[in-house]
Amino acid sequence: MRCLVINLDRSADRLAHMAEQFARIGVAFERVQGIETPDATPVMLQRLTRAEICCFLSHRRCWQIIADGTDRYGAIFEDDILFSHDAGPLLADDGWVPRDADLMKLETYFVPVRLGRRQTPIGNGYSTVRLVGQHVGAAGYVVSREAARTLLKRTKRINGAVDDALFSPTLMTCARSTIYQLMPALCAQAKFLGGDTPETLIQFDVPERQWQFLEKLRTEASRGYAHLRNGTFFGTDKVDAVAFRGDSAVSAGR
Repeated sequence: MRCLVINLDRSADRLAHMAEQFARIGVAFERVQGIETPDATPVMLQRLTRAEICCFLSHRRCWQIIADGTDRYGAIFEDDILFSHDAGPLLADDGWVPRDADLMKLETYFVPVRLGRRQTPIGNGYSTVRLVGQHVGAAGYVVSREAARTLLKRTKRINGAVDDALFSPTLMTCARSTIYQLMPALCAQAKFLGGDTPETLIQFDVPERQWQFLEKLRTEASRGYAHLRNGTFFGTDKVDAVAFRGDSAVSAGR
């Protein structure tokens, strides 16, 4: 499975950090140049920061690479993560990924999320489970080639942060996808685990602004669609926090 790492030209220290992480688990990766200057892509929400727009465009660059490639699945990472000690085998091969998966979230934000009730063991203590609610963050995930092509079509106009587009049922880009969560998580951002990497590309200090009426209607319609779709397939879901299994130095989490 192809592993892509988003990295800005000015962030050599973060690239060195990721090279160390991948060397530790014995997996190769490809650097994808992060975008620092927004292009002419239409942005529908003016509350997005320049950093968020560039981050979204950087992820789109990765989706394009996967969409144009031959692998069925590709993994995308931001350059401020820590891997679990046994992440290598899962990133070296995609045979464990459910065949109907559009997206597989590999990271955790250590917050309660809504999950399906059926967990499927895949070996070595890991399981896959349907993710039926929002789980923020886009620092580590797997995307299918077909889903990458679809995401490129659906995000020609940016309508939110990239993690919302991927993992928020309030947006149709997510509500129409079949999404799984890896349990426990394979990676987490260093900021949650006592790491000392710089802040992530995405900035979260933007004051909230009032949503427009039509946008509210679209959000509510998308949420209803997502609940109906998930309910049809999974019935009652549960709320749980996604754990992380790392080395002794980082396994404690928050």
